[in-house]
Amino acid sequence: MKMNYVDTSKLDVCEHLENSFKIILDDYLTFNFNFIKNDKFDENFKLFKFAHEAGLYMAKMRDAGSNWKNANFRTYKKSHSWYAMQVSNCGQHLSYSHNKNNIWEGVLLSTKDKNNNLKNTPIGDKFFLKTIDALKDTGVESIMLGKLPSGKSIPPHRGDKGIRRIHLGLIVPEGDVTFTCRGEDRKWEAGKCLAFNDFFEHSARNNTEEDRINLIVDIIR
Repeated sequence: MKMNYVDTSKLDVCEHLENSFKIILDDYLTFNFNFIKNDKFDENFKLFKFAHEAGLYMAKMRDAGSNWKNANFRTYKKSHSWYAMQVSNCGQHLSYSHNKNNIWEGVLLSTKDKNNNLKNTPIGDKFFLKTIDALKDTGVESIMLGKLPSGKSIPPHRGDKGIRRIHLGLIVPEGDVTFTCRGEDRKWEAGKCLAFNDFFEHSARNNTEEDRINLIVDIIR
């Protein structure tokens, strides 16, 4: 029997995340995706862009008959450690200046450096110190905030074979806001974790009138 999701009760970091939910939510509400301009060199963006676009294009090539077969994907930097992904289908024009084209936004808060220590980004340092401090001894590889905008979908894709990815629901609207891993649908819940192997093909949709916000944590399998 294939296991599409990881049992969160067997991951200590999930218990830690759920117990820290109020701290994390308070940090998020202070930030609330209020735009911060920062043109400082961002050493993480190039890797982030390659990994996410490659995963989407590889999935598209494997499934030429999908609804995404004519899609193009583009990742851009809104500010230091704040990234957005856009998708065009059937020749639709993309523009960095229009947030309505964004199918996903991610804000990197902290990630391990070459010495295996968590290194905070400017946004992590300014808004999420309590969150990062709560997770610093749990062995996480990276901590990120993820927004799935109202009315948007993320096409099927795969990530890193060596990573388990954990979503902690922060703001989860009522209605059809759904995560799918290898054909199995799950619903996010505020204050609860959802975990999966990043290499398994997964997708997401938000058919509600509100944005969905998660904390995203990566650990080594």
